[in-house]
Amino acid sequence: MPRKSAIIALFLLILLALEGCVKPDGSLGDNPAASSAGGSPAKTVKITIGYQSPTAQTWGALIMKDKKIFEKYLKEAEPDTSFDVEWFDASAGTVLNNNMIGGKIQLAFMGDMPLLLNGVKGLTQSNYHSVFLAFDGKGVMGRNQAIIVPKESGIKDIKDLAGHTVSTPIGSSAHRMLLDALRLNGLLDKVKIVDQGVTVGMQSIEQNKIAAHATWEPYPGLAVQKGAGKILYDGAQTNIDYLDGIVANQDWVQGNKAYTIAFMKALIESHAFIVKSPDEAAQIFERESGFPLEVCKEMTKSIRFDAAVYDRDLKTLEGSIAFLRSLGKLEEDLDLKTFINTTYLEEAAASLKRPYLTEEQRKSDYIAGMEY
Repeated sequence: MPRKSAIIALFLLILLALEGCVKPDGSLGDNPAASSAGGSPAKTVKITIGYQSPTAQTWGALIMKDKKIFEKYLKEAEPDTSFDVEWFDASAGTVLNNNMIGGKIQLAFMGDMPLLLNGVKGLTQSNYHSVFLAFDGKGVMGRNQAIIVPKESGIKDIKDLAGHTVSTPIGSSAHRMLLDALRLNGLLDKVKIVDQGVTVGMQSIEQNKIAAHATWEPYPGLAVQKGAGKILYDGAQTNIDYLDGIVANQDWVQGNKAYTIAFMKALIESHAFIVKSPDEAAQIFERESGFPLEVCKEMTKSIRFDAAVYDRDLKTLEGSIAFLRSLGKLEEDLDLKTFINTTYLEEAAASLKRPYLTEEQRKSDYIAGMEY
């Protein structure tokens, strides 16, 4: 075939191929060559979320995980994408922080002290930057923390701790609560504090090896429910909020705005579900955490699941920063104004027809019935 004829034939073949890609309106349709065979998604995105099933105020994660709410909003954002959402259950916030710095986790639910340390790591690590997106559970005025003693203990009042040894995870919110409780009762220099994780601390209480242990829910409730211990001092007496929230890899967030907003929408829906269906939420808490149902039911009542950031929350976090600084645990000062970014939460709330807090509302106490 002459060269000119071959070129013409090739041109005609290309035109025929393109004809099948032209829509009735004259625009180009999807190119079959660009899609996977059988209509499978064009791409697969993996997102790993860290959470802590042993920490009740991060249990908004359990609802989101169990009901696959995040996946629902991800598919709304990108119907043609396949999403692989993995959940990483950690025993402590330090485990989550290490995995976030290592690039293995994009978003994580954690307590106030670990999330503040995460923010500092975002300033000191060259390969990691951190952003705080929203709160999860809130222990209003110190609720959901307690000092517990063995069931048969002769200690009846916090003042009876004078001369005794009390354990707590050093650097935790329970540690801060313990110090505040001792200060309020003139016991700061009369009680010895030792570092014990929650699991060891609970064993010490059950085996009557220590005078008291300061910890957070669901462990005080579990100790009472099992008949292994009793609550000596309710953290609510300190009148200091106990907060848990969500931090994320800032570089990932900035590169995946649609996914971040989908996550915020899922968080708001998870919190609304707990408020509207506490019994079903408690069953999910039990299934996902392994803690007894009766303990889980109490958590739906005592925890305010609310993503919103009030001015009082900022004040609480500033106090926690001062606490960590006093222990020498902060390598660098953390500016909450640059660390906290609620724009994704606000946009998610607006898309769900839930206007976010006004400036005046943010300055108020927590508004009943207005959780996000």
